[in-house]
Amino acid sequence: MSSTDNNNNVHGTVAPAWENVRAVFEQNIIDGLDLGASLCVYHRGQCVVDLSGGWKDVEKTKPYTPETLQIVYSTSKGVIAAAVALCVDKEWLDYDAPVAKYWPEFAAEGKENITVGEVLSHRAGLPYVDQQLTADDVYNWSYITALLAAEKPHWVPGSAHGYHAHTLGFLAGELVHRVDPKKRSYGQFVRDELEDGFYVGVSDDKIEARVAPLIRKQVNTNTAATPPMPPEAEKALTFSGAFPLNQPDGKILFNSPRLHRAEMPATNGITNARSLARIYALLIGDIDENGSKKKRLVHEETLARATINMTPVDEPDQNSYGLKTTFAKGGFQIYGKYFNALGEGIFGHTGRGGSCVFAYPPHELAYAHVCNQLDTTAFAIDRRTLRLLEAIKDVIIHLNAS
Repeated sequence: MSSTDNNNNVHGTVAPAWENVRAVFEQNIIDGLDLGASLCVYHRGQCVVDLSGGWKDVEKTKPYTPETLQIVYSTSKGVIAAAVALCVDKEWLDYDAPVAKYWPEFAAEGKENITVGEVLSHRAGLPYVDQQLTADDVYNWSYITALLAAEKPHWVPGSAHGYHAHTLGFLAGELVHRVDPKKRSYGQFVRDELEDGFYVGVSDDKIEARVAPLIRKQVNTNTAATPPMPPEAEKALTFSGAFPLNQPDGKILFNSPRLHRAEMPATNGITNARSLARIYALLIGDIDENGSKKKRLVHEETLARATINMTPVDEPDQNSYGLKTTFAKGGFQIYGKYFNALGEGIFGHTGRGGSCVFAYPPHELAYAHVCNQLDTTAFAIDRRTLRLLEAIKDVIIHLNAS
């Protein structure tokens, strides 16, 4: 492995043949696509790229280091999918079983037949609760899960899908908590069973001090105005008004330490690329870690069930605001045309503003990119990731030919 350290504050290690991925990662910083970021790639059970670089602040005075942590928005949902897959693998949960089997109160308002798989694939009809919420409401786990258990679905469950931007985390997290023999919180379960470097609920001031603030990318204000958002989509994306997409004072609510202390599994995961990529590498196979073998998290049969596509071709997302989405039974996003560099068979999850994690089993590849500069102008897959994917594709072609 080679290391790197230069004026763009890029540091870390890359394996032989992977040097151009480092070059593209650095170019993203030079070109202003990234401000501060981390990148990690596993290939054939080995960590071949582990980089961080750039800056925590727009003035470029605070280096973005290997110890930096980042809130990753909906990339957190890919970890929900991994956590539930582990519960299915242990036979604590079944994707085809009713949620009410594990959470009896959930059967209210005609929800007795909604399955675990329908919740995870955003087909349960519960993307919001039909009342105004505040951030403090959402920070109260038992209050929100009780509201969701009592909520009437907003469409016939199973008949359509609509992005459950915030509610998915409470629904799936409560299931994990209820079937866990130790009755751990979702956040503790993830740290104990999946990856101790992935935080949902930060209670340690030393950990909080490592979190880089999110920074909005400056964009051309002369672009055409965005059309009004449908009310249902706005309720889903803001969690019934608790988290407005644009604050009048320009602040980013997700930079709040109070929000970081809460458990919001779908949106407030805090981590780095190394931890994310390691989870996905372990979903698809064993890995070598510092000379010792770590066994895969779930059996191949479980992963096959978790990645079954549940979204009919061209079915509109009720809450995507024009973006087509495709979800698997286990909660993963299924990618096709957006990952032309690699092809079919990719599963993972993206996050608002640029973070991304995925696995590509045909090439035993796991990838994660985490960033502090939010670019919300991207369509589906961020330009930073597309550049990096092209570089990774070239490496794979070279390795397969040699």
